[in-house]
Amino acid sequence: MPSLSIRPFSEGDDLALGEILHDAATPAEHVARNLFRPDGEQPLTRAVVATIDNTEVVVGAAAIAESPAHPHRAWVHVEVATEDRRRGVGRALLDAVRERVAGTSLEGLPLRARVSPGSDGQAAARAAGFHDLFRTRVVRVEPGTLAGLGAGREADFTVTATGSVVLTQLFGEWYAGVNRVDPAAEMSVGAVNRRFLSEQTGAHGAAILRRDGVPAGFAVSYAEPYTVDEESAPSEEDEYPATELTLASLFDARRPGAAGAGAIDRESPEFQKALGDAAVLLASLSLETPVVVEVTSEMPVVTELVDGLLESGQASVLYEYVTLALD
Repeated sequence: MPSLSIRPFSEGDDLALGEILHDAATPAEHVARNLFRPDGEQPLTRAVVATIDNTEVVVGAAAIAESPAHPHRAWVHVEVATEDRRRGVGRALLDAVRERVAGTSLEGLPLRARVSPGSDGQAAARAAGFHDLFRTRVVRVEPGTLAGLGAGREADFTVTATGSVVLTQLFGEWYAGVNRVDPAAEMSVGAVNRRFLSEQTGAHGAAILRRDGVPAGFAVSYAEPYTVDEESAPSEEDEYPATELTLASLFDARRPGAAGAGAIDRESPEFQKALGDAAVLLASLSLETPVVVEVTSEMPVVTELVDGLLESGQASVLYEYVTLALD
């Protein structure tokens, strides 16, 4: 292997990386690459690049960054040019960037990384001691897939503003519950709203579904609404773009036992009721337009619903990734 030099990330290295790395395969990979930048303080970030033969030929990079919603761990991302993989470059970059965070609040924090399942990145991370934490799938559900569900439950369905205190409280409870395997920070109602439900996040519509008067789930839309005055609005012959949807079952957040869907009795009346509630929510919000839902393996009710739609051919996986942990 040629001699390897590792130095702090500097201006212009992003352009060099753009020439050697493949196009980002998923939005998650694109977000991870945004960590490749000069040292920053908000969020706290440290990054390094590897060059060969005492030149400025960049062959890879690594970065560690704080995660405001999960302050007790940090994100890490390592990428190496295809032709330079399996030569120890990635491991050297990981070791170097961990040294770079020494003396900062990032030092010693457990690390999290996102990779495509079955990828070189997953294999390299496992070899470095990472283990799989949970899986995430982004799934497109076709319009009208669950048409007819929810008849007679109109009184249980409430459209609400994303600034609603009730919705914000439910979102905070749900987010904490489905992240028990990777605990989130305690957040005030205001912090939850700013981070997940504010205008800056793109949230523009929401609905709450109740069973016997008690909230059972909710959904938040992150698509930009169209108006008749917008020149960009589709014509009647065109298909409206898919709506990005957070689909939340409060059963997933409140489920008893250890974190992980494997502890759930899917035949229990409680689970089946929650599954029906999630289906009603999805049916109500996907009558005329496709929706895109992100589901993790820590969301057993929504996972069960999505799996059924995938098996019947009424939904398709757009992409998926695995979150890895080094504790």
